[in-house]
Amino acid sequence: MPGGKEKMNWGIIGLGNIAKRFATSLIKNEDAYLYAVASYTEEKRDYFKKTYAPEVVYNDYESLLNDYKVEAVYIALPHAMHKEYIIKALEKKIAVLCEKPATMNAEDLIEIKKIAKENKTFFMEAIKTRFCPLIDDIKHAINEEKIIGDITTISANFNSDVGEVVEGRYYIDPTQGGALYDVGIYPVNFVIDMLGNEIVEIKSTMKSFKNYQTDDYFSAKLTFESGVVACVEGAMDRNEPKVAIIQGTKGKIVVPVYYRPESYHVELNDGISYTVEKTLEIDDMQGEIQEVQNCFDQLKMESERLTIDESIKMIQITDQIRKKAKWIEA
Repeated sequence: MPGGKEKMNWGIIGLGNIAKRFATSLIKNEDAYLYAVASYTEEKRDYFKKTYAPEVVYNDYESLLNDYKVEAVYIALPHAMHKEYIIKALEKKIAVLCEKPATMNAEDLIEIKKIAKENKTFFMEAIKTRFCPLIDDIKHAINEEKIIGDITTISANFNSDVGEVVEGRYYIDPTQGGALYDVGIYPVNFVIDMLGNEIVEIKSTMKSFKNYQTDDYFSAKLTFESGVVACVEGAMDRNEPKVAIIQGTKGKIVVPVYYRPESYHVELNDGISYTVEKTLEIDDMQGEIQEVQNCFDQLKMESERLTIDESIKMIQITDQIRKKAKWIEA
């Protein structure tokens, strides 16, 4: 291996923008080696070869998965293609890190869990927020230190504006995109990570892209067994600051850019306020990459920080948000 040190051989299939960010992070990790990439698009292959210098470049996904030197694969394909290539990789005994959403429904992810266990091979959904160092600090502050008292409400949004709708883009394809399944995982993950996943009631609304059969906006009110109410929201039709607010009986915590946080602000009812900061060492993908490698080295089939069951619960909640939604006019 390069540098005389044994590194983990990674492959990447699907070479879009998110894969560029992943590759940039991967090559900065001293324990990782970008061994192979694959795309059916020559322009993308050439870009990755020139920019990231992988050892091998394939013009189809199967060739990469058939390369016995690939130990882990990052799947960054369109959403509806995830399941097929997750299963193909697992059956080749290749550890899998798949971009979110790993599947478009809970049933498919339950099937993947079964296949991962049968093949005794690691699988994890790429929910990078779980592995940002400040997340554990926030959880400790609210659960152990209880600096804001008992939590009463929590809110999180991921509202962006994609601009003019472009034909052929994934976000207007009901089998691929929409605000809920594309960006909804961020707020849903955050509130579940903070509160647990025992939800007793879901109320939601959705709005569709004009003339298309998928959503460009959703909002949902999730009532937890504890009585805490969480409000989550995601959009592709409006730009707003992406922020999470945890309200408690003694004050609140405000987390800007909560899906890759580097700071949070505490405002207490007695007038005390302060900010806690923790800069990401490399970027927001570093943690999930290191988690895969640590689990692989320890022969773990899944991450304790983000189990497959946890991913299943999140997609089940997402499915219920859509199922229970009241659709509003565009």
